Amino acid sequence: MPTWYEVFDNQDALLSTRQRVRRLSTRYGMASVAVALTAPLVVLHVPGGPWIALGAAGVLAAAGVYVLRALRALHAVAWCLRLSYQGLLADFGRRRTALRWRNVARVEVDDEGLLVLGTDEGGTARRLRIPLAFPRYAHLSHRVVEYAEAHRRPIFVDGRPWQLLDLRALYPFLTDAVGEA
Repeated sequence: MPTWYEVFDNQDALLSTRQRVRRLSTRYGMASVAVALTAPLVVLHVPGGPWIALGAAGVLAAAGVYVLRALRALHAVAWCLRLSYQGLLADFGRRRTALRWRNVARVEVDDEGLLVLGTDEGGTARRLRIPLAFPRYAHLSHRVVEYAEAHRRPIFVDGRPWQLLDLRALYPFLTDAVGEA
């Protein structure tokens, strides 16, 4: 990283991410223990018990897939970001990820915030999610988009390249102002 950079820090994102991880793991753990304790009783004492236990195990497996996907998404939420012309350095809990702008595949803006997709120096694919609740999100997102444009990285808005957006369709109330300008 160069000697100058902008720091965007959000301790609230770190706290909310940890709370969500704790809630997910606690609920799934409690459900697993409940199924493990009741399945033998259901098999022994309820007619058709093996099928009920098998169905409960299937539901538990599906819930496990959901929990793993949710944990993976939470693992990608940044709580501290250092941004410079050379690249960005993000903190995710106790690990850091550095992305050089030349290694960024694309920048996406959607309803949840900003997503930077690319590879780190080791060649590992990385997803960096910057939530809307980030302090000074508007300033941060403008800076990220400016740097992405300067390095000719593609920018997508709601899954479409920003060059293909029709501003008159998105903001019809601006039509008169655009016409006058």
